[in-house]
Amino acid sequence: MCSANKGRRIKRRFAVAAILASALTGEVIWPDRAMAQDLRLSLGAGTVSRAQVRPGMTLTVQTNIPYADLVIGKTSVADVVPLSDRSFYIQGNAPGITNISLFNEDKKLLGIVDVRVRQDFSDVNAAVRAAVPGADIKVLNRNEKIVLSGMVANASQQAAAIAAAQQFAEKDGQVISSLGVTENQQVALQVRVIEASRSVGRDLGVKVRAKGGTSLFGSGTGLSVNAEDGQAQTFLSDADSGQRLASTNTPFGTLVAQVLEGAGVKVDVIIDALEKKGLARRLAQPNLTTISGEPASFTVGGEVPIPSSLGDNGTVGYVYKDYGVRLNFLPTVLGHGKINVRLESEVSEIDRSLVVNGFPAFSTRKASSVLELRDGQSFAMAGMLQSVNERDVQQLPWLGQIPILGALFRSTSFQKRETDLVIVVTPYLVRPTSPGEALRTPLDNTRPSNDAELFAFGMLEVDKDMIRKFRDGVGAKGAYGHRIDLDFPDGAVVKK
Repeated sequence: MCSANKGRRIKRRFAVAAILASALTGEVIWPDRAMAQDLRLSLGAGTVSRAQVRPGMTLTVQTNIPYADLVIGKTSVADVVPLSDRSFYIQGNAPGITNISLFNEDKKLLGIVDVRVRQDFSDVNAAVRAAVPGADIKVLNRNEKIVLSGMVANASQQAAAIAAAQQFAEKDGQVISSLGVTENQQVALQVRVIEASRSVGRDLGVKVRAKGGTSLFGSGTGLSVNAEDGQAQTFLSDADSGQRLASTNTPFGTLVAQVLEGAGVKVDVIIDALEKKGLARRLAQPNLTTISGEPASFTVGGEVPIPSSLGDNGTVGYVYKDYGVRLNFLPTVLGHGKINVRLESEVSEIDRSLVVNGFPAFSTRKASSVLELRDGQSFAMAGMLQSVNERDVQQLPWLGQIPILGALFRSTSFQKRETDLVIVVTPYLVRPTSPGEALRTPLDNTRPSNDAELFAFGMLEVDKDMIRKFRDGVGAKGAYGHRIDLDFPDGAVVKK
């Protein structure tokens, strides 16, 4: 037998003998007659006919005159088996195109059968119609891909039709949807991103500064010594050594300092007691509108340049890292007022506590969820709590470890920070306005003030409702309107 990609010539008498021999040994496998199809050909002087068969299926062909030889072009696509001098069957192997040539005893061409092996997709069509009854959907075969075309009522029916066709797909990307939606429903998503940050800090310790002759030493959190002018400074006291010992606001520890003054050493002991409390709240309230089945995104924040590469000429390349509030959502209208929302949110900020080569790190919190809500219903994603506790102890070596008295030689600080993030999602089904219908804006009820209103009354803008009240005389008693003549003896005002 020749290779699969080359033509094969089959003698009818040899083929029939082979079939009979196989039948006697019990090894022949006849095609399933229930699944087979029949085709009748009229052979003549090289007539051309067409036949189509599904992969793995057979097609029985009947001819009007006897033939002697069969030649198949591409056996990888289809096989041909003679049954008699007036019949043979074609078995589809794989999608593709080939042909079969028929000859008589004199090697004269009687006819050609162009064979196309392709999927029928009739089962796909039945499954799609069962999934979306009443919809105008056609299932087509385009290069062995399942193509869905037609119109459906909403995105829910579109998804159901695609899911039904996917059951028959043998590989990814085999189903192509060209379905249109009769009424493209639009979804407006109202999102509130609320972040609350609380911090509590306490600092308790003792700072010691001493000066003996020209030597200066000290200890304590935040203490710095300037070697040029011999001054010691802390963030709570700006007194140099010994200057504030005799002042009216003598710090705690002066008695200890006075004892040491007899030895020519001046000491100042300062007790640090500081408590901090902080509360920060951040709110982002984006409103996004998109068509059902189409994604939408929202970002508010900034960008920080980060070095990424060094070029051949020494130039530095930068990439920009986004931070802030980012929101991506994909809504799908399911029908009966239900909306499926795939939501991805991210809140990031610059983390100044972690710096690498002068560039800050980022603190990021992400949330991803799939929700199913009705029009106007809300859903909250919470529980993204971040808690940080920090404790720091600074002390003089050995002295800070002395029981009880060691508290005079160390400084202790405590920091606690808690941050909670809550995301509230509310989807709405919306429609565009009718042609010619104007939408109201925040500036519709006000207008810029004129010179008299600005300089005389200090008004930056004027409420149009107030203008209407003046124009219509709402709440006015007596005559109102423009003054026509100021020379009237009674000062009357003519009403408009």
